[in-house]
Amino acid sequence: MNRVLNRQTALFATTASRRLTTGAVLAKYKKQYYVDPDPQIGDYPNLPHIKAEERPQNGWWDRQNRRNFGEPIHEHDEVLNMRSPSVYRSPGWKVVGRMWAGAIVTIGSVYYIISQARAERPYMRAFYPNGLKDELGGVPTRTMADAIKEASA
Repeated sequence: MNRVLNRQTALFATTASRRLTTGAVLAKYKKQYYVDPDPQIGDYPNLPHIKAEERPQNGWWDRQNRRNFGEPIHEHDEVLNMRSPSVYRSPGWKVVGRMWAGAIVTIGSVYYIISQARAERPYMRAFYPNGLKDELGGVPTRTMADAIKEASA
């Protein structure tokens, strides 16, 4: 019997300490994210705009939505609950600059390696000292004026 009472007392003490810790955490968030009074919501509590994703993970009655039993629902709950889009935290400019520099260095390195590893051509390029005039039958290069004379004649 004493074991059962001790377990219940320990369970109650653990639950109570979680509630106190959660209350202290919520008080800290309320103090940190104070929102000016909204005249349109009347006597409904004006809760801070904190996404459920940003709240601590443990110590909630409803673990999935990170809420306690009897806690008032925010006016914009559909935007702030766990099913809303995640919060995107972009990296700083230094990190982005390093990423860009890394990408450019990688692309340049690959280009250099490929250009150095390219095989030589298996043939010799043809060289024609007089151009292709002799090779194509000795026809002199015609100008536009010559072509017009021939066409009008």
